[in-house]
Amino acid sequence: MFTLFLLTTIPNRHISQASSIATVYIEPPEITGLTIGEDFIINVSIANVSDLAGWEFRLYFLSRVINVIDAQEGPFLKSARSTIFVEATVTNYYNSTHGLVRLACALLGSGHGADGSGILATINFTIVGAGQTSLSLPQKETKLLDSTPTPPGPQPITHTTTDGYVYVKPIGIHDIAITLTTTSKTIVGQGYPLSINVTTHNKGNFTETFNLTVYCNTTTIETQTITLPNGTSTTTTFLWNTTGLTYGNYTISAYASPVPNEEYTQDNTFKVNGAVCMTIPGDVDGDRDVDIYDVVKMCSVYGVKKGDPKYDANSDVNNDKKIDIYDVVIACAHYGETV
Repeated sequence: MFTLFLLTTIPNRHISQASSIATVYIEPPEITGLTIGEDFIINVSIANVSDLAGWEFRLYFLSRVINVIDAQEGPFLKSARSTIFVEATVTNYYNSTHGLVRLACALLGSGHGADGSGILATINFTIVGAGQTSLSLPQKETKLLDSTPTPPGPQPITHTTTDGYVYVKPIGIHDIAITLTTTSKTIVGQGYPLSINVTTHNKGNFTETFNLTVYCNTTTIETQTITLPNGTSTTTTFLWNTTGLTYGNYTISAYASPVPNEEYTQDNTFKVNGAVCMTIPGDVDGDRDVDIYDVVKMCSVYGVKKGDPKYDANSDVNNDKKIDIYDVVIACAHYGETV
């Protein structure tokens, strides 16, 4: 069993040290990358407090993900003087779903309380299941008291609370991601094909089979079924038939359907950066007409084939991987047309 010690006080990214309101929070605020069987320690800390003479909090967590091992008083309150520390409730079975750690601590004797920031308590947990859980500190169930000695006695200190978060990796991960989607050109003549290349990566531990779909705006162009071994990538080519589509700009995107037990699906979608212009065949500069500028542009790369640094995909009107007389004739056939 591996134990990750996290006892050092690290400023919580959610806490403004310049704030005048006391805050009780979890540090570190997020714990990720652990697996079943590992242990970890969190601090329940406080920032920006004045005259703290006593505290109490309740921390809730999902029992199916983590279990509490033990809890200890932190050094902050006892920096003022001696304390009494109470483990009121430390249980993994507070109810059918959650565990609870309820701790309290108070200064002994009279005098001014503790000022500033520090650790109230440390809690040791063990991982028992995959998934995610918050480390919840409800504000209404957290109490901070000052050292007011005269009746009616100690007064509540205004404060806020900030929860923590734990994510536990499954033993086996199912995760498909689209890492790149590109088009063969950015300007396409109506009725002519456009190639769309989609690269997918299996980031999990299992061979996966899934559906990969490409769209123009929200309309499906094509769906293919992909089988991909774990740890590998593949690039799939789709052909967009533009026959009958209206002139205009189109957004191209790809979507990989989630595989069973896939939890992280934010990277299952990839949108091409920039729109594809659907225009008159031969309008290779995308200004919505076919004129001498288009012909000159095509002639400047006449005879160039795909793979040559000078190759211009937009001038390859018929998408045959070279700019030749066929492309020039297409442009001349539409010469003078405008959208």
